[in-house]
Amino acid sequence: MKEAESKRNFLNEFSLINKNKYTPEQTKSLYLGLLFELISSREVFEKNRDLENFVLKVYKQQYNDYLFRSRPYLASRLLKDISSEYDFLRMSASIKLIILFLKEKANEDNIKVVSDKENKKNRTNIEADTIGWFNSVNKGSNK
Repeated sequence: MKEAESKRNFLNEFSLINKNKYTPEQTKSLYLGLLFELISSREVFEKNRDLENFVLKVYKQQYNDYLFRSRPYLASRLLKDISSEYDFLRMSASIKLIILFLKEKANEDNIKVVSDKENKKNRTNIEADTIGWFNSVNKGSNK
C-alpha cells in the first residue's frame, strides 16, 4: 500500500511541476529536489539495480556500476549532469518521460493511477504549499 501511494505521489508532483506554473528557476529547483527524492525512494525503486533501467530509459545515460551501488552517488552525478546540460525544454521533456516511466511501473505492479478529476483537490493543496514555500524562500534570499 505504501509503495502504491508513493508512486502516485511522485506522479502527481512531477505532473504539477510540468504544468508551467513556475518560473524556469523554480521548475529546475523543484525538479532536481523531487528527482533526488525519487532516486532515494525505496518504495519506488526497491533495489539499486532497478535505477539502472530508469536512468537508461529516461536520460539515455549509462554510468559505471559503482554509481549504482550508492543512491547518493548516483543522484549527485545525475543531478550534476542535468544541471549543466539540460535547458528548460529538455527538463520538461524528461519530466514527461519520468511520468510515463512511473505510469508503466504502476501498471506493471497493478497499481491504480488516480485520475486528474479525483486528485484535483489534492493538487491544489500541493500547489498552494509549494508556492508558499517559494515565496518564503525568496523573501529570505532578498535580505
